[in-house]
Amino acid sequence: MNRYLRQVIRHRGWVIALSLLVTLGALYSAAGLRVVIDPAAILPQSHPYVASKSVLEDVFGEKYTLVVTLTPAAGPADTPAIRAKAKTLTDALLAQRGVVRHMVQSLAAPNTKAIESDDDGIRIRPFLEALADGTPLATLLAANPLYRQLIASDDGRSVAVFAQFEPDPQGYGAILRRVTPAIDAIRDDSVSVHVGGHVAVLGELELYSERMILLLPLAIVLIGMVHFEAFRSVQGLVLPLVTATLALIWVLGIMGLSGIPLDVFNATTPILILAVAAGHAVQILKRYYEEYDRLIAAGHPDPRQANEEAVVLALDKVGRYMVVASLIAALGFLSLTIFEIRTVKTFGIFTGLGILSALVIELSFIPALRAWLPPPRQRTAAQLAPRPSIWLRLTEALADRLHGKAPFVFWGAVVAVALLGLPRVQIENSNRSNFAPWTELRRDDAAINSALAGSQVLYLMIDSGVDGGARDPLLLHGLDRLQQQIAAWPGVGRTVSIVDVLKRINQALIGEDAAHFALPNSSAQVTQYLLLYGQAGDTRDLASHIDFNERWLNLKIFVKRDDSTGIEALIAHTAARAQAELPPGTVFSFGGGVAEAAALNEVLVHDKLLNIAQIGGVVFVIASMVFRSASAGLLVMLPLLIAVLVNFGLLGWLGIPLNVPTSLISAMTVGIGADYAIYLIARFREEVRNGTADPLRATVTTAGQACLYVATAVAVGYGVLGLSFGFYIHQWMALLIAAAMSSSALAALTLIPAWLTWRNPRWLTEQQLPSNAGDAMPQRPTE
Repeated sequence: MNRYLRQVIRHRGWVIALSLLVTLGALYSAAGLRVVIDPAAILPQSHPYVASKSVLEDVFGEKYTLVVTLTPAAGPADTPAIRAKAKTLTDALLAQRGVVRHMVQSLAAPNTKAIESDDDGIRIRPFLEALADGTPLATLLAANPLYRQLIASDDGRSVAVFAQFEPDPQGYGAILRRVTPAIDAIRDDSVSVHVGGHVAVLGELELYSERMILLLPLAIVLIGMVHFEAFRSVQGLVLPLVTATLALIWVLGIMGLSGIPLDVFNATTPILILAVAAGHAVQILKRYYEEYDRLIAAGHPDPRQANEEAVVLALDKVGRYMVVASLIAALGFLSLTIFEIRTVKTFGIFTGLGILSALVIELSFIPALRAWLPPPRQRTAAQLAPRPSIWLRLTEALADRLHGKAPFVFWGAVVAVALLGLPRVQIENSNRSNFAPWTELRRDDAAINSALAGSQVLYLMIDSGVDGGARDPLLLHGLDRLQQQIAAWPGVGRTVSIVDVLKRINQALIGEDAAHFALPNSSAQVTQYLLLYGQAGDTRDLASHIDFNERWLNLKIFVKRDDSTGIEALIAHTAARAQAELPPGTVFSFGGGVAEAAALNEVLVHDKLLNIAQIGGVVFVIASMVFRSASAGLLVMLPLLIAVLVNFGLLGWLGIPLNVPTSLISAMTVGIGADYAIYLIARFREEVRNGTADPLRATVTTAGQACLYVATAVAVGYGVLGLSFGFYIHQWMALLIAAAMSSSALAALTLIPAWLTWRNPRWLTEQQLPSNAGDAMPQRPTE
C-alpha cells in the first residue's frame, strides 16, 4: 500500500480532478431521484397472495383504491349542495390521468346504477338520474343494497367517492399531488372531507419519506459537530464530511443512472452511508495527525514533506483495517441480493456500493487532498500533550472496571432482560400504523371506517374452472352463504359480489318484496338476468364482479383494519368456510393490499432471520481469516449478537412491531457494527506485541475512545430521524439504530479487552498481524 499511496500523492492533481469529475457526473445522474413506492418491489412475488395480483388486475381490472367521504357540518348528506360537491369531485377524478373510469363509484358516477322495477321488466339508470327525478338517496340505497355503506353511510350523514388508479411511474405520492387540488376545491366550512384507501396510504408513505431531503443536511451538521469535538480543527470537521458526502453523491448517482428510485425503506440509506463513511474517515484522519505530530516532534525539517509522509504512514498502518471493515460491511449488505423482495435487494446493493465508494474515496481523493492542503500549524511540546476530555476520562474510568467478572455480569444481565422481551415481539405489518394516531391520514381513516364499510378491501377470487361455470347456481348459492358468514367476522364492514346484483334483479322482476331478494335457481335464469342487465345497463358495470367469459367470480370484503395479524385470521376463516361452502373442484385465491401485507408478514420472519445469519456468517468468515483464528471471528461476532438481542428486546418491551423497516435495522447492526470489534482486537494485539504493561487500558483509552466517537456519529446521524414527527418508521429507526450502535460499541469496548486479558489466546502473539490499527482519537490539533 505504501508504494500505491506515494503514487496517489505524486499525481494528486489528477486524482483530485478525476474524483471531482466523477462527483459532478453523479450529481447530474442523481438530480431526478424521487421516493417512489412500487408494491412489486416490496412484496414477495412468489407468495400466492401476491401472485394472484395478475388475476385481480387482468381479469377484474381491480387496482388500488382512493376513498373520499363528504360529511356536512349538520344534517343529512342527501342535499343539493352535497350532491353538487360529490358530482364536482366525481367529474374531476374521472378526468384524472390514470384513473380506471368504469371503477369510479359515487352517487354521481355514471356507472353507479340503480336497478328499478318497470312495466317492461327492469330499468337500470345512474343514481344521479334517479335522484334528479326526486327519489331520495335512502330509498335508492334500500332498493339497491349493493351500494349500502359504500357510496353512502347507513345513517345518511356521509357520502363517498371511490376511485381506482393505475400505478404511476412517479409513485402514489404523485397521484395524491394530482388529485389533492380537486379534493381541496370542494372543501369549505359546510362539509368535512376525509381521504383514505390504499392509494392515500402509499402516497403518504412516499411523501413522509421525502422528509429525508430536509433531515439529511441536519444529519450532516450534527455529524460534523461530533467530528469537531473529536479534532477541534476545521480540517477535522470538514475532511470526514467530504468523504461521507462524496460517497453519498456517488451512490445516489449510481441509483439515478440505473433508474432505480428511492423507496420508503432505502430512503434512509444516505444517512447510513454518511455515518459509516464519516466514521472510517475519523480513524484515518486521527492517525494522520498522530503521525504528523510524531514526525515534527522528531525534528523533521520540512513540514510539507512531513505532511505527505504522515498521509502515507497513516493509511499504511490503519488503512488495511479500514479496508477489512469496509469489505465486511459491504459484502454483508451485498449478500442481501439473494432475497426475493426487490426493495431488500436494492437496499443491500446500494448500501454496499456506498460503503465501497467511501473506501475508494478514502484511499484516493482524501490522501491526495490532504497532501495538497497546507500542513497543520506547528505546535509546541505542551500543545502536543494530551488534553483531558470527557471521552478520555470516561474510557479511563471504564478501563479501571474491566478487570474481573464485572463486564461479563453486566452484559449477562442486559442479555437476560432482552431475552425476556423476545416473547413480547409482535410480527406485524400495518401500513396505516406507520403513522401516529394524530396524523391527518389516521384521523381520516378512522372517520371513513366509522361511516362506511371500510377503507381497505380483501378480495376472494373464485375460479369455477370452465367458461360459464360462474353461472352455476350451486356455486352462487355457496357464495351467498359464504358472504353471510364472512360479514359477521370482526372488522368486516360488508361483502359485495355478483350475488347482490342477481338478487336485486330477481327482486325487481318478480316484485318489490324482501322475500324476492334471492338468487335464481337455474343457470338459465342467471344467464337471462345478466343479459337483461347488459341490455338495460352496461356490462362494464359488472366487470369487477364477473369476468367476460363468466368463469371467474370476485368477492369484495370491505374491512376496517389493515393489520396483517387480523387479516391473516380473516383469510384463514374465509378459506375454511369457502372450502366448506363452494362446490368441489372450485379454486379460490386471495388478493388486494391487505392480503399483500399479510404475505409480507408470513415471509418476514424466515427471511430476516436468514438475513441476519447470512451477514453474520460473512462477518465471522472474514474476521476469522484476517485474525487467522475462529475464536477471533467469534469474538468479533459477540458484540453484534448482543446488539441484535438488545434491539429485539426493545421491540418487545416497547411494543414496536417487527416489520420490514425495523427488521432491516438488525441487518444494518450486524453489517456496520463489526468495525468496533476489529479495531479493538487489532489495537489490543498491537499493544501486546509492543510489550505494553497494561494492554487493556491502552486499548480502551485509544481505540476504545475512537469507537465511541464513531458510534456517536452514527447514532447522531440517524437520531435526526426522530424529528420526523408522526412518522413512526423514521422514529423507530432513530431509536433502534442509536440503541444498536451504543450496545455494539460498548459491548465491544468492554467485553473484548476483558476477554482477551482473561484468556490471553495464543493467536495474540503467535500470528503476525499488521499493527497500529484503530488507535486513539487525535490530540485535538489546531489549525
